Amino acid sequence: MFLKPISMGPIIVLAIFLATSAVEASQTNGPVSYASHSGTPSIIKDEVFIAKENGTQVEWRHIVLKGNNTQIGMAQAEIAQRDYGVKSLKRYADPVYGKARQTYMERNYPVMRERMKGIAMAYGLSPDNASFDTNTLSYDMGSIACSMIYFPPETTANGHAITSRNLEWYMVPMDLYLNRTENANGNRTSTRNFLLEIYPDQGYSTLAIGTSDLNIVIDGLNSAGLGISLLVDEGMEPVLKMPLSGDRNSGIMSAQMTRLVLDTCRSVEEAKIAFLANKEYFPMAGLHYMVYDSQGNSAIIEWNRTDGNLYFTDGNSSKPNIMTNHPMFIFSKYTSKDLLRDGLVPFDDTYDTFNRYVRLDNFTSSHMGKFSEEDAAAALREVFANKMVMVEGATKPLPINTIYNAILDLNERSLNVKFYLKNGPVDPETNETTLVFTPYMTFKMNDSTQQ
Repeated sequence: MFLKPISMGPIIVLAIFLATSAVEASQTNGPVSYASHSGTPSIIKDEVFIAKENGTQVEWRHIVLKGNNTQIGMAQAEIAQRDYGVKSLKRYADPVYGKARQTYMERNYPVMRERMKGIAMAYGLSPDNASFDTNTLSYDMGSIACSMIYFPPETTANGHAITSRNLEWYMVPMDLYLNRTENANGNRTSTRNFLLEIYPDQGYSTLAIGTSDLNIVIDGLNSAGLGISLLVDEGMEPVLKMPLSGDRNSGIMSAQMTRLVLDTCRSVEEAKIAFLANKEYFPMAGLHYMVYDSQGNSAIIEWNRTDGNLYFTDGNSSKPNIMTNHPMFIFSKYTSKDLLRDGLVPFDDTYDTFNRYVRLDNFTSSHMGKFSEEDAAAALREVFANKMVMVEGATKPLPINTIYNAILDLNERSLNVKFYLKNGPVDPETNETTLVFTPYMTFKMNDSTQQ
């Protein structure tokens, strides 16, 4: 639900993603004579470890890439084409926009500029092509709801900085979410997801979870011990409709800022500067971010649509830092009692962002002693989603459920994740279907040159 108590003016960069008509395939420019990229050396692994079978609702793919950034971009594009059906790229309204994007990336994000060259080559284009947008590899595009807690080292039993995060979204086709049809077919959002490890020759190595675009990170960490997560910010009501890629876009897409931070930053302070130094555009619902590190530092990063500025809400190294889907730069000084007293918590809507925040705050504040990974997982079980709701821009009630819970260990450079598989039998106490998950599975960065 949109946060009615918030009263803020418009900021021109905010928008929602609206699906547009199919664009021309990149090959319409004519293929360029590059050799076949099948079996690109940079693809170390590309395998499905959870398949859509026997009633399972989701697919998870594990991808490991290593090489220079042009090779890595080429490998990503090859996987996008072969495994996700990304057969075309979006066209710019005029090549001047493509040239501007290339110049921007060369100055601000050279790692991505090199990957863009590889993506272009995989689509049979010149590395310096300016007609088609080689910055995104999108499919099944949706948005990102959720809840999360960062536990600084001072608060954990093993002395490690850990984050526990739930990803939740509508597992329906995008056309149904946009209310374009009652009988939408095709792949549902957030049902073809991936874990992506990248070991480049330039930039930090990264281990990340993603969905809907191979250049987007939902949760991830890098070899410097820095992590970042993105969530929907319901306080940023979209006011403009911007395309996802191509057209007249310039700068960097909001959901790619997570990838930029992991590729280029080693501290929370550097991440803040990266956000301030870049021009973001918002083709999805408004987003906010939490960046955190192995030393106990964390900050929530949010746009204020009243004045158009970025605000940072720093965490406290002696207590957990909680984020759901409301803007913390406004509500960070509110205690759970304040939220209850001011009537911001609708008890008839268990998925409401304030309701989830209060439950997580109550869990952490009433906990005795240090937090274990089991405690971190238990906290997020308090706010699992499994119901019909109309939030995050949906035009009617739709089924939303938790897609994964991830425990990020910044010291171990690891992800411990349990994945949603399908709905189980009805719970007689709640009269709702249960959620069936895998056991927790561990993925650890293998880079021996942690920086």
